[in-house]
Amino acid sequence: MVKQRIIEEASELFGRSGVKKITMDDLARHLGISKRTIYENFKDKEELLIACIDAFHENSRAFTEKVFLEADNVADAILVILRKDAEQASQRQFNMIEDIRKYYPQVYKERLTSFQKDKNHEFEQMLKRGIKEGVFRENLNPEIIVHFFCNQAENIVHHETFLSRFSRIEIFENLAITFLRGICTSKGLEIINRYKNQVP
Repeated sequence: MVKQRIIEEASELFGRSGVKKITMDDLARHLGISKRTIYENFKDKEELLIACIDAFHENSRAFTEKVFLEADNVADAILVILRKDAEQASQRQFNMIEDIRKYYPQVYKERLTSFQKDKNHEFEQMLKRGIKEGVFRENLNPEIIVHFFCNQAENIVHHETFLSRFSRIEIFENLAITFLRGICTSKGLEIINRYKNQVP
C-alpha cells in the first residue's frame, strides 16, 4: 500500500535527519515516486508527520500488549519494554523531537505530550500489578515512581552527545536495571537476575 510505505519511509528519514531537513522532494526521490503521489495521500508535511507519530504510537501500544500476553509476570514484561525503549532511544536522532517541538508545537502538544501521558499511565498500571504480584515493594507510590523515573529518562534522552558514548545495552543496564532493583522485593530480584542471565 502506497500510503503505508510513505509513512514508513518518512518515519525513517525524519528519525535519521530530523523533520525540518527532509523535504517532500527528498522523500519522493527516496521512494522513487512523484511528489504528486505523496500529496494525493497527505495534504502537507504536517499531516504526514502526524501520521508517522500515530503509526509509532500504535506500534508501541501493540508491542506492549503482546509483551504482556506472553510474559510470565509483570517484572519480565517491564524489562522487555524498557529494553525496547532504550534501543529506540539510542538509535534515533534526537533532533527529530526537537524539530517537532520547535516547528510543530501544536503537533507536539497534541500528539507527543498525549503519548507520554499514555505511557506514564501504562507504566503506573504495571507497577500496581507488580505490587499485587509481590515483585515490587508494597509501600511504593506508583505515581511518584513513574514521575521521577520518566523525568530522569527524558533528561538522559535529550543528551545525544552523552548517549553516543555508550551502547544501548549499557544505557539499559545502568538506568532500567538499577531502577528496578531499587523497587523490587526478593522475588522481583530473582526475576531480574534470571532475565539478565538469559539475555545477552
